[in-house]
Amino acid sequence: MNKKGYTVVELLVLIGVFTIGYFIAANMLSYNFDVDYEDDLYDLKIASIEEQAIVYASAHQELFAESDDVYMTVLDLALENVIVSNKEGVVVDPRDSDATLNDLRVKITNKDDEVTAEVLV
Repeated sequence: MNKKGYTVVELLVLIGVFTIGYFIAANMLSYNFDVDYEDDLYDLKIASIEEQAIVYASAHQELFAESDDVYMTVLDLALENVIVSNKEGVVVDPRDSDATLNDLRVKITNKDDEVTAEVLV
């Protein structure tokens, strides 16, 4: 008898080998594309706090009655409804859901009618 082609068992073995090879290669490649989104979210959160502090201070020029520099905590800004927080005023750290950013200090400066803000980490 002249045999042409493969048997079902041979095809199943071939598909099994390719499948195992695929999963091994995909697992090895996935480590090369591992991205740490938590640090990016943290950086965005800090930038957002600074921007919102500038908006708040620009609308409340009385803050600068005694000095060009004002220090506030993130909790102070949260309680003033300037930044997003939960109803207790807690601003969650995106890197660790059990930690907060409330104790961070924000330096707000008004120099030559230009308001800037910097989160002091």
